[in-house]
Amino acid sequence: MIRNSSRRTRLLSWRYLRWAIALPTLPMVWWACISHPLTQPTPEPEQQTDLYIAVSPIRTLDLVFMVDNSPSMAPKQQKMIKNFPTLLTALKDPVDGTYPDLRVAIIDSDLGTGGRYDSGSCGPNSSNNGSSFGDVGDFQMRGASGCGVSDPNALWLEYTKGSPVNYTNPANGDIAQVFGCLATGLGTVGCGEEHQLQAFEFALVAQNLHDAKSEPSRNGVQNTFLRPGAYLGLVFLSDEDDCSAATNDGMFGDIPELRGESASLRCSTRAHQCGGVNMSKDPPNYPTDAKFETDFSNCAARTDPCPNPTDGASAGTDTSVPTDCSPLKDIGHMADEIKSLKAFPNDQILVAGIFGWPRMLVDGSGNPKLDDKGKVQYDMANAKYKIDQTPNPNTADSSHPQIWDYWPVCYDPDHTPKGGAEAYDSDAWGYGAEGGLRMSAFIDKFGDNGLKSSICERDFSYGMKGIGDAIAKKLQNLCVDAKLYNTDFVNDPSPATAADLQKGADCRVAYRYQKKDSKGNITGYTEDPASLRKCQPGEKNGNLSQGTDCWQLSIDKAKCTTNGQLIQVLRTADEVAAGPLPEGTKVGMQCHTCPELTIDQLKSPAGPYSDQNGNCISAVCSACSYAPLQ
Repeated sequence: MIRNSSRRTRLLSWRYLRWAIALPTLPMVWWACISHPLTQPTPEPEQQTDLYIAVSPIRTLDLVFMVDNSPSMAPKQQKMIKNFPTLLTALKDPVDGTYPDLRVAIIDSDLGTGGRYDSGSCGPNSSNNGSSFGDVGDFQMRGASGCGVSDPNALWLEYTKGSPVNYTNPANGDIAQVFGCLATGLGTVGCGEEHQLQAFEFALVAQNLHDAKSEPSRNGVQNTFLRPGAYLGLVFLSDEDDCSAATNDGMFGDIPELRGESASLRCSTRAHQCGGVNMSKDPPNYPTDAKFETDFSNCAARTDPCPNPTDGASAGTDTSVPTDCSPLKDIGHMADEIKSLKAFPNDQILVAGIFGWPRMLVDGSGNPKLDDKGKVQYDMANAKYKIDQTPNPNTADSSHPQIWDYWPVCYDPDHTPKGGAEAYDSDAWGYGAEGGLRMSAFIDKFGDNGLKSSICERDFSYGMKGIGDAIAKKLQNLCVDAKLYNTDFVNDPSPATAADLQKGADCRVAYRYQKKDSKGNITGYTEDPASLRKCQPGEKNGNLSQGTDCWQLSIDKAKCTTNGQLIQVLRTADEVAAGPLPEGTKVGMQCHTCPELTIDQLKSPAGPYSDQNGNCISAVCSACSYAPLQ
């Protein structure tokens, strides 16, 4: 975590550091900062950055995949399976090539419709063991023994201390192959009114659904999946938007007035808004009776959920009739439930979705275009939100040869509509996806810990790598992303070596140790009052000229793509022999850093950095390598 504060006075004293977050590193390599007091250059705007980083990595990950198993998902599931190894590769320890201590569970999007259908994919059937609530968030291990799972009672795949725990296969325990086999076993016969987000709630939050009383054959084992100190990764794959509703929601079922539209269209018209107007209003109305089209960027998920007990309300709402509120569950409530699973959700949780979203923009070489913050840009300019008629797949319904439906917001580039974007093409639809406004809103609730990727990409390699890299950054990270202010700019205005960077940096650091309750849950941190010192030239890990830990900087632009700054803490020979610090140990850093300034800010005669001719005369121009602007 990075926090900035600009001021002309002295930087805040160390006693004001209070908050800590985790960005783990390797076992014998530690984040740190200079131990001498922060210097104050010639009075001018300065910036302090407080960094809180785990130095003793917790390489423990609980990973849950929610895979949409509705009829349109077959080609997308295969893309995910093909590119899952890309995610795993990013998780490997760069030193020994092992995965973190890893648990991988699979759930699907089928939670049924609360008995609103007597049969079919959304009613009780052989696939869901006759349940009105589909697979109720159960971890799925269909055909496990044939996939290489060696434990007949296993509910997830597990890898610990460099080896598989409960699976083997001809590929010598390749977890990617076992995962792919299990994901294939989900099939595509699940309910088409998907509850993607609520599936996480059912699987991880509603533990009464999986205790020994509710599921005696599983004996409550699913409720032991989450480990208190582990990082939690949630990944979902779906080509339709979320339709999570209260368990007794009356919006589903064979409602005569809705036979002129697809069964899932109500999930969009009653839960989306465009231009600030609810889609259940004119047009397209609910029930749908008119075409509607606008820019996709003009639309969003509704934020006015109807009261229902599953969101904490004392009473429910009759949603079998039109309502002024959204009949679907509160997105914020579901996000808060997930966050409640961890003591420090900003540190310990990452949520990623591969779903209906405009495809990413690419340059002439096919590389993704990034904005000034390094985030992927999407083709929002050409994306449309569209409701129009399509051929009725139920050819026996002669009364409705055409039905209203929510059209794809994107298509696989190898499967575009043959007649253009305005034409219906069943093959293109099979590879396309409806816009996931609710799923996007859910991801947004996790801020920088939320990742989006389009399910319409030709393959998922970039998205899967992005997920793996983001998780790996939490598991182990040596990069100082805040650009350090060079206090030695008079003698060395452009530090090009690690020694230069080390000499000019101005920071302070102290260790912070975990406090845990009797159940192993992290309750806080105890801060070491002593600060680390700055390493002297020639010192190495286990061979220090002084008897205390120290820190040193290096430059590695391959590992640290933001600015190339990489930091290590070196330990004494006795400490190295005794082993690493207690798992989860953090450091609190306080550093003098460079403000993020634009060219206009630096060169403005009215600002504090330039003279009347727009020449940058401020020390910050040299200290932060703004030389081209001088």
